[in-house]
Amino acid sequence: MAGRARADSRPRGRRRALSVEVAEHIRSMIFDGRLKADQRVPQDAIAEELGVSRLPVREALIALEMDGLVTSESHRGTFVVPIRSEDITDHYKLYGMAQGLAAAGAVRRITNPVLTRLDELHEQMCASDDPDLVHDLNWEFHALINKTGASRRTLSILRHLSHNLPREVYSLPAAASPQANRGHARIIAALRAGDAVEADLANREHVRQEGDQVVAALKRDGILAD
Repeated sequence: MAGRARADSRPRGRRRALSVEVAEHIRSMIFDGRLKADQRVPQDAIAEELGVSRLPVREALIALEMDGLVTSESHRGTFVVPIRSEDITDHYKLYGMAQGLAAAGAVRRITNPVLTRLDELHEQMCASDDPDLVHDLNWEFHALINKTGASRRTLSILRHLSHNLPREVYSLPAAASPQANRGHARIIAALRAGDAVEADLANREHVRQEGDQVVAALKRDGILAD
């Protein structure tokens, strides 16, 4: 009890950081199959595993319930919600819409140094066979476009969506496949041409293709309920 009291008495900001870390851990457990659909979330075991009190675990589950990943039942506990293909497909559609808005905005604000950096990132992705490096380059590529063109509201939505799935899921699509490389080239061409409609469409299509790969991988691993 003394250890729990100390953990619960941490400053609110620190507790919030802990709850975010716990939520990320539980997301990973759901998407790698350690927690199954309809399974009760073992709050005490998770708290013990992570060396935290029950409070950040409860706070994490509140956040995950808002994301639609778990559901609480009075006097019974919190249970994992079955994940269906449409959940992942819709997530990537929304992500594509937000990135499309950012790319359309970037058309109005793009500079030659930004275009040069996008070209460099694209060339490095095409040339590399290191998946970790490619994913880092891919992240920088899209983050640069988002930073250049997204409104503060769109950036807020993108940040929320980026945390809605665990990091491991975002690593499932092949960031440097021929299909992905063509998508990046198309996005750069639209930005260089000043074509906001094409920049929007190219981003939506690019992200949709990523979503298709994620759905296929999660189905293969038995994570999806359909």
